[in-house]
Amino acid sequence: MIKRQTTINRIFKITGIGLHTGQPVTLEFLPRREFGIAFVRNGCIIPARYDMVTDTRLSTLIARDGASVSTIEHLMAACYFSGITNCLVYIDGPEVPIMDGSAWEFYQGMWKAGVYEFPENEVYLKVLRPVEVQHKDAWVRIKPLNMLDITMTIEFRQPVGKQKKRVTDVENAFAIVNSRTFTLQEEIEAIKQAGLAKGGSLDNAVVVGSDEIVNPHGLRYKKELVNHKILDLIGDLYTSGYRILGKVEANKTGHHLNNLLLRELFSDPANYAIY
Repeated sequence: MIKRQTTINRIFKITGIGLHTGQPVTLEFLPRREFGIAFVRNGCIIPARYDMVTDTRLSTLIARDGASVSTIEHLMAACYFSGITNCLVYIDGPEVPIMDGSAWEFYQGMWKAGVYEFPENEVYLKVLRPVEVQHKDAWVRIKPLNMLDITMTIEFRQPVGKQKKRVTDVENAFAIVNSRTFTLQEEIEAIKQAGLAKGGSLDNAVVVGSDEIVNPHGLRYKKELVNHKILDLIGDLYTSGYRILGKVEANKTGHHLNNLLLRELFSDPANYAIY
C-alpha cells in the first residue's frame, strides 16, 4: 500500500488525439508537492476533483474559470495504479488524448518517470458509513472495508450480455489498466451526429457488432468490457483526491453516478476518515 504522498520523479510528455474532439493534444507531466492532481489549461489550474466535474456525458469533464478538460478518467486511473498522488498536467487542448482506449500508455509514462515520496500522509479515505446513489436500474454503493474491493455488473445486448467481475486486490489488478473503452456499433452514428467521437477508431476503442467484436484482433481479455467499466470507476473515484478504502458494488453505473456517489460521500464528514 502507498504510505505517503508522492509525485513523479521527472517531467515527461505524451501526445495523442482526443476521442471526442479528434484534435491532437500534448500533455506535459510535472512533479508537484501540493496535494492532489491538477490540470493546467490556458493558464488556469483545474484540480482533478469531483467538485470540479461539470459534465459526465460519455466522459468526465472538469472546469474552472472558463477553462475545461474532458475525458480525464483514464489518466486518473493511471495515477491510481502508479501510486501518484500529486502531479501537475499541462494540456494544450480541451481533451485528454484517448491513446489506445485504456490507461496503459499513461501508466507506462508514469512508471518510467518514477515515483518520488514526500513525508506527508493523508493519502487514504476510509469509508465509515454506507453510501449509495441510483438512477432507475443503475446504482453504485460503497460500504466500510479496510481495503478497496470492487464488484461491477454491466448488461448490454448480445454478444456482450451480462458481465460481472469482482476485484479484491485492486492496487495490483493490472489487467484493468489496459482494458479498452467500447461502444455498440449502432450507437456510433448517433454519437458522431452529436459532435462526439470524432477521433474514434478501431485503434482506440472496442466496437461491438451485431454478433461479434468488430476489431480484427478481438478482445484483450474475455471480460475486457466489464474491466474497462471498473477502470472508469477507479478513475472517477480517484477524483476524491484520495485512495478510497471501502467495498464498492456497482450495477450499470457510469460517470454521472460515480460522481454523485462522491458528492454524497463528502456531503457528511461522518461518512469517512482521512489518514
